[in-house]
Amino acid sequence: MCGRFCCAQNPKEIADKLQKDKYCDDNITVDCEDYIPSYNVAPTSNILVFYEKESQKKLQTMNWGYLPSWAKKLPLTKPINARQDTIEKSANYFSSSKNSQRCVIIAEGFFEWKKLNSGKKQPYYIKRKDGKLMAFAGLYDISQLTDKSYTCVIITTNAPKSFSAIHDRMPVILNEKSVLSWIDSSKPWTATISQLMRPFEGELEFYQVSDAVGSTKNDSPRLIVSIDSQKNSISHFLKRSEPKKEAVIKNKKRKIEKESN
Repeated sequence: MCGRFCCAQNPKEIADKLQKDKYCDDNITVDCEDYIPSYNVAPTSNILVFYEKESQKKLQTMNWGYLPSWAKKLPLTKPINARQDTIEKSANYFSSSKNSQRCVIIAEGFFEWKKLNSGKKQPYYIKRKDGKLMAFAGLYDISQLTDKSYTCVIITTNAPKSFSAIHDRMPVILNEKSVLSWIDSSKPWTATISQLMRPFEGELEFYQVSDAVGSTKNDSPRLIVSIDSQKNSISHFLKRSEPKKEAVIKNKKRKIEKESN
């Protein structure tokens, strides 16, 4: 599953990077007034979503937690993830969005927790090795229950072998060639579209990070820094702070000589 991710750049930077990373060559309309960049994006947040409407490419905030347009009342909880195999079924909770309301959730990377033998869970940060943005396949809908607000869900799939040691599932990460086909609102759901929901074939980089990411109150660049890097910088600081042994000995000798004179 995917329950936490990083998207700390502002919407203009993201729109520019979508074009730089070859996800889109067209102009992108940005409508993200209520967006707050974060290193620790959590469910129910307003997140950056890239989609197409009336042939126009848009970057807009949507609430993370899917609420279908046909819902008659607000549910106690809203799904943040949808399994690929669920989406592929002919009739499911998300069916109303499959044909023309496909979208891409933008992230710089995401967090996943590996269960250790001790029972403890160790958080990892995962990002593309080439440094490009991550494009999670998603679906959106417009709810009449919440003043026509946009809500969305991230689709998950089986994790590739290289990642399965951490978790058996991960977001569907679309590559540069797949994004425009996925969000094309003129293309109804077909086997070709369905085949885009597959494990990421590019290279991923992942490493252990601080347990601090577990609390949504924490939000800083340190959350995406590897534990090893943090330990190394602390050790380096301590080494620089400690006076050199030779200098300490010399100072002691001078003190003794001064006192004897």
